[in-house]
Amino acid sequence: MSYLYLVRHGQADRLGKNYDQLTELGWKQANLLGEYFKHQRIEFDSVYTGTLNRQKQTAEGIIKSFTKDQFCIPDPIENSAWDEFDSRMWLGIAAKIRNANPSFAKLYETYKIAWEEGKEETRHYFQELIQLVLADWVNGVWGSIEPYTFEEYVEKVSKGPFQIPIDVKSTLVISSSTPIAIMMGLSCKMDYKEFPIFMKSILNSSLSVFRRENNHWEPVSWNGTPHLQHPDLITIV
Repeated sequence: MSYLYLVRHGQADRLGKNYDQLTELGWKQANLLGEYFKHQRIEFDSVYTGTLNRQKQTAEGIIKSFTKDQFCIPDPIENSAWDEFDSRMWLGIAAKIRNANPSFAKLYETYKIAWEEGKEETRHYFQELIQLVLADWVNGVWGSIEPYTFEEYVEKVSKGPFQIPIDVKSTLVISSSTPIAIMMGLSCKMDYKEFPIFMKSILNSSLSVFRRENNHWEPVSWNGTPHLQHPDLITIV
C-alpha cells in the first residue's frame, strides 16, 4: 500500500518584489513540519517538488529537520506537474475582468497600491481577487486562455501522482494550493467545476494524505497543520 503526503509550500513573500520565495515564517513552517514528520516516525522513500522556488525551499526546510539529526531522506525530484498555475493566466483573466467589472478594477487598484507600499492588507486583497479569477477560469468565462484552460491544467496536474512508482510505499510531495485542490477533487471523483471548493482554504505548509488503492488515490486526511501549535503560525496567503 502506498501513501502520498502532499504539502503546500510555506508562506511566500506576497509583500515583496519576488513572490517565489519563502518568508521567514514560511521557513519556520517548513522546519516545523519536518520536525513533526521526524517525531511521528514518518519516513519517505521518495520526495518530489514542483519547479518553483517556494516549493523547493519548503522541501529544503523539511529535509533540514531530518538531516540535522542524521535521519535519511531522499533528494527531491522536480516535476512540473506539481507547479502552481502559470501567472500569465492570472494576469490575463484579471485584465479582462478589470475591463468589464468596475468593482473588480477598484479592488485591483487597491491591491496594487497596498503591494507597492508593502502593506499586510496585500494578502487579503490578493485572496479576494484570486478567487474571482479562479472562478472565471474554471468556468471558461473568457474562452481559451494562455497558457492553458482549466481542463488542460487539470490534465497536466493529474499526471503527477501517477508518475510515482507503484512500488514506492511513502512519498512526500511539496506543491501549491491549486494542484492540491485538484488532487482532492480527482480523488473524490468530483466534476472539475466543483474543485474551487477546495481552493479557498488550503493553508501554508498544510498536509493532506492520500492512499493508493487499485491505482486510484483515495483521501485519508485533508489540510492539516498538526505541526503549527500556535495560531500566529497558521497562514493562508
